[in-house]
Amino acid sequence: AHSSVERAALIGAVVMRKVPTDEHYSVREEMLRKMVEEDKAAGLIPFYFCATLGTTPSCAFDRIMELGPLCNKENMWMHIDAAYAGSAFICPEFRPLLNGIEYADSFNFNPHKWLLVNFDCSAMWVKKRTDIIGAFKMEPLYLKHENQESGSVYTIIVCPKQEWCPHSHHKVKPGPSAC
Repeated sequence: AHSSVERAALIGAVVMRKVPTDEHYSVREEMLRKMVEEDKAAGLIPFYFCATLGTTPSCAFDRIMELGPLCNKENMWMHIDAAYAGSAFICPEFRPLLNGIEYADSFNFNPHKWLLVNFDCSAMWVKKRTDIIGAFKMEPLYLKHENQESGSVYTIIVCPKQEWCPHSHHKVKPGPSAC
């Protein structure tokens, strides 16, 4: 998995274990199941597994058709990191590599790696958007607005004759506005 997964575990003070791979650098169900059983026996609660479809160092693919049912059965969030090779799935001949994607709770890929998109473009999909909305939801009265539950909020603020809009605290272009 990407180093950001390790960093997140450190920040969240979560015990993270790396699952050994087979000779093709793929995680298999048998090894993950064994580790889940060990963790549960040790009093831990396995809750997250990050599978990869096309890792950056080796372009290895985890066996999500095997891993997905186990994660679903154990109520573990299965994220699929396809940052490196995910853009290839736009090609019909590579779509079979997505078999098992229906088990994923989230999936991401980086269009900037193969699709000539500006650097640092990461696209993420989640099965239930309410999981993400709930994780980042803030309820202060001054932040409430009529579209906060819609999932498609776009705010553009343009301020007249100034480069800094006091309402947004972001640098903006001068122009007509309600500021």
